[in-house]
Amino acid sequence: MPPKQQQKASSSKVKDDKTFGLKNKNKSAKVQKDIARIQSEQSRVGKNKQELEKEKERALRAKEKADEEKRKKEEGELLKPVQVAQKIPFGVDPKTVLCVYFKAGNCDKGNKCKFSHDRNVERKQEKKDVYSDSRDDKAEDTMDKWDQEKLQSVILSKHGNPKTTTDIVCKFFIDAIESGKFGWFWECPNGEKCMYRHALPPGFILRSEKKAAEDAAKANTISLEEFLEVERHKLGSNLTPVTPETFAVWKKTRLDRKAAQEDAMRKAKDAQAAAGKNIGMSGRDLFQYNPEWFEQDSDEEPDWDFSAYRREKQVEDDQEEQEEQEVVRKFNETNTGEEGDEESNVEDKGKQKET
Repeated sequence: MPPKQQQKASSSKVKDDKTFGLKNKNKSAKVQKDIARIQSEQSRVGKNKQELEKEKERALRAKEKADEEKRKKEEGELLKPVQVAQKIPFGVDPKTVLCVYFKAGNCDKGNKCKFSHDRNVERKQEKKDVYSDSRDDKAEDTMDKWDQEKLQSVILSKHGNPKTTTDIVCKFFIDAIESGKFGWFWECPNGEKCMYRHALPPGFILRSEKKAAEDAAKANTISLEEFLEVERHKLGSNLTPVTPETFAVWKKTRLDRKAAQEDAMRKAKDAQAAAGKNIGMSGRDLFQYNPEWFEQDSDEEPDWDFSAYRREKQVEDDQEEQEEQEVVRKFNETNTGEEGDEESNVEDKGKQKET
């Protein structure tokens, strides 16, 4: 028979309580402090640094949350108004009336309150008029009668809070707004799964409103002819009329004044040049008063002719090439003569041996 297998030790071993006998033995602060220290050490056994930091973080968040709730509760207790008994007409069921204190969020009676704590109780009590269709009112309530605030409220009521993460506005929504087709019964072609925003960005101005503002601005502007006419009427009566004679006098006076100014400026430049002060003078003035500065001296080198240099360089290269060819030719001739002498010496030696 095979040997019996031994049972594995259970991993869920009960931890020893190291504080056994201390909790009820002594109620002193020192013993309680030791107990807290031992329990803290036992809770950290078998855990790494990351797990301990996460536990510490969770405890800190829980403490902050509890402190915040406690603070809000204390503020509510301080700011809670004195509750006055809510009055209703005789014969009305209190459960059909919404508790005003529950609506304000500070009803302390809870389930014992005789008034309703259902926010939809008022809507449930309203009787629907079966002789009228509410859609007719919405059909007559078109977009051209809305202001910006009403438009934003209708958009929010139709689409709810925006769920998209993009800031791009749906082009179909913009087209419907601009063309005036947006209303209670407008539906986006993309359906309810449209990934773009169905809300106007802050500061958005409709095209019709922008056009009206531009037309108003154009209406307030005047043409050049109207401006000249208005300015002409602002002139006084003691003015000289423009005639050929008066224009000739004005032109002669203007030309004389201009000539006098040029003469005075020329004299000032002459005095400056005579004093040797060339600072602030233009290039034309320097050329006029110091022409010798711009003349080329005869002893200076003439302009370098690059084409002549290229021709001289080509002649020198040709001469060097001819000299190299001559040296090679002489070398070849010398080698050829020596080879002929050696062959003749070999033939003479052969003949001598035969004899």
